[in-house]
Amino acid sequence: MAHISYVDPATVTDPELAGIMERARLFGTPRPESQAIRLHNPPVMKAFNNAWEAFFRQGVTDHAVKELCRLYIAKSVECQYCGGQRSVLAREQGATEPQVDEILNFETSERFDDRERTALAWAMAIAWDPGLADDELWSRLHEHFTEPQLIELGHFIALTLGQQRFLKTVGVRHGEVLADTDAGLAPEEAARLHTAERLASTP
Repeated sequence: MAHISYVDPATVTDPELAGIMERARLFGTPRPESQAIRLHNPPVMKAFNNAWEAFFRQGVTDHAVKELCRLYIAKSVECQYCGGQRSVLAREQGATEPQVDEILNFETSERFDDRERTALAWAMAIAWDPGLADDELWSRLHEHFTEPQLIELGHFIALTLGQQRFLKTVGVRHGEVLADTDAGLAPEEAARLHTAERLASTP
């Protein structure tokens, strides 16, 4: 179990919070477990959801690029919970599992175009070494993205980096809240969850 308890979604009476939990059940990213932890502090949960909506789900930067950056962060900080999630919208926009498999090698992988590599290079700089954001990278960033897009992308990378490190310390796991839903799960994570459910129900 996580180091911070989950709030039972069935106890939520605030319509806004209930709507956030229903979206987590139907679509994932974020999944119900992380949202059930945020329910302990409703203003924080609402603020997070507003930021996530503006930086990730909506905005001026294509969603698939933001999802690749989120997954790079997840794989590089080894957050299995976040790395086991997928955005349905990003998949519809062309993000693929083979890209996820090679995301830590994005600089040399042929599965990424230069725009995607540039965004991922910035994610790496923000997460690990700001010095990597040299003049050459900034030239590429300005070639591929407008300044409003850069503001959005940079804020999203920073938000997902902090959230993923936070959730990793808490020890959140899939299937611990609203276990009947696999919305927003990676194929292998959904399969693992279903296998665990079958084993648990076997006499």
